Amino acid sequence: MLILLRHGRTPSNEQDRLQGQHDAPLDEVGRNQAAAAGDYIRSRWKIDEVVTSSLIRTRETAEFAGFGSDPVIDDRWREIDFGRYDRRRIGEVIQELAAAWSADIHFEPTGGESMVKLHERVASACGELEERARGRNILVVSHATPIKAAAVWAMGGTPSMILNLSLNIGTVSVIGHYHGMLVLKEFNRRVLG
Repeated sequence: MLILLRHGRTPSNEQDRLQGQHDAPLDEVGRNQAAAAGDYIRSRWKIDEVVTSSLIRTRETAEFAGFGSDPVIDDRWREIDFGRYDRRRIGEVIQELAAAWSADIHFEPTGGESMVKLHERVASACGELEERARGRNILVVSHATPIKAAAVWAMGGTPSMILNLSLNIGTVSVIGHYHGMLVLKEFNRRVLG
């Protein structure tokens, strides 16, 4: 199994800002979300390996969830680079970004990256982890867009499908096998109100 945990809340999340490559720690709510996610995950699976991005919000989520002793850092799991949109309020830019990516999934914001590039790097990471996860459970603590890309990868979808998914903070998603087929077993499961 690949158990995918979106990091807990940060001050930027609370302010409804895009974070992208901005490195921000968890706030108190985020720490509580991480602890609840850790309890939920331990109640269902024994975790054999932990992978996070290098951004502090994922490393702290792993730590407060009780899995932070020695995670593997893999920046293919970093949030998409929103470039010039980083730190802007989501309500101010979401229609513009969504329209640009809907018109051309290869669109790269100035200084940022396209959904296609994100999907390619996440698919590469998923392919490697799928091999290592056979008979093991790997926890990946990541960000909204990479986890959505992983879900799309598991379903054999295209990068444009990422735009059709929504993922809440501090939620758990699961990719595994069912009768030999790769499937999305859970998506966007809230573990703390």
